[in-house]
Amino acid sequence: MNTSLARMSAHAHRSTTREEGSAHVQPEVHHSVMTKEVLEALQPAEGGLIVDATLGQGGHSESILTHTKARVLALDADPRAIVLAAKRLAPFKTRVRIVESNFSELEQVLAHEHAPTINAALFDLGWNSGQLASGRGFSFLVDEPLSMSYGKNPASGFTATEALNGWDEKTLADVFFGYGEERYAKRIAKAIVERRKLAPIATSFELVEIVRDSVPPAYRHGRIHPATRTFQSLRIAVNDELRVIEKGLTAAWAHLAPGGRIVVISFHSIEDRLVKQLFARFAKGGGELVYKKPLPPSQSEVRQNPRARSAKVRVIQKN
Repeated sequence: MNTSLARMSAHAHRSTTREEGSAHVQPEVHHSVMTKEVLEALQPAEGGLIVDATLGQGGHSESILTHTKARVLALDADPRAIVLAAKRLAPFKTRVRIVESNFSELEQVLAHEHAPTINAALFDLGWNSGQLASGRGFSFLVDEPLSMSYGKNPASGFTATEALNGWDEKTLADVFFGYGEERYAKRIAKAIVERRKLAPIATSFELVEIVRDSVPPAYRHGRIHPATRTFQSLRIAVNDELRVIEKGLTAAWAHLAPGGRIVVISFHSIEDRLVKQLFARFAKGGGELVYKKPLPPSQSEVRQNPRARSAKVRVIQKN
């Protein structure tokens, strides 16, 4: 799907499976996936600067700081995550710098931090468990207002509520199919347009009810929750995730020192496809793919942490 779709949709208005459906929606300690593999892939140089572009609750940064002598510049757009991670990483003092920022702003952050060169970068494109209980409508198991923004303000300029109540039927269907690969995108879009004629759609449970009523019984009771792909697609659109990924990775590559590596963990095919395309472009411009195929999690990790099951790690090194 064209990475500009979310912005075009915003113009029209103004103009995994991931674990959205985890039964445990109370705040919990998030377990970062594939920490051992990530550490081996980064190969951080002693005293080098590593960007953790997706800090979350700080699991990967803690692993890096514990097992190496590298320094970490960590970013996250979620102020709640910043508070939790700052406490976790406090023992490392001056070796870690935490910035509240979306990684699409990595270029500006590096300039502000007087860091023209970095030695490695990590992008974990999953999202931490605490966001399920953030009150922003990420989970379809909790009735919350439908914001779906990672940060204080959505990167796209619109919330999920605004999209659901403002976009036309075709735009909704395109987003559900393009960002969620939802097979019943047209049915769901049509039902949303009909439902909002009665009253604006405002909460996650309202959206879940619409989706349930729109899809066949077999799909309703399938392996994943029937609203999974709809929620995924809205989250990607609201946070303009594909544009953000492209911008962040491009900035990291531009500032990466020779011999440095970028490591990306993705959790569904749409993001992984984009990362694969970007890495292929970087490889043509002086890079080398460390793994020909993405690295999966170990079976033991999947048993211990089911959230890891859809993770894929891609790594590229700058020559």
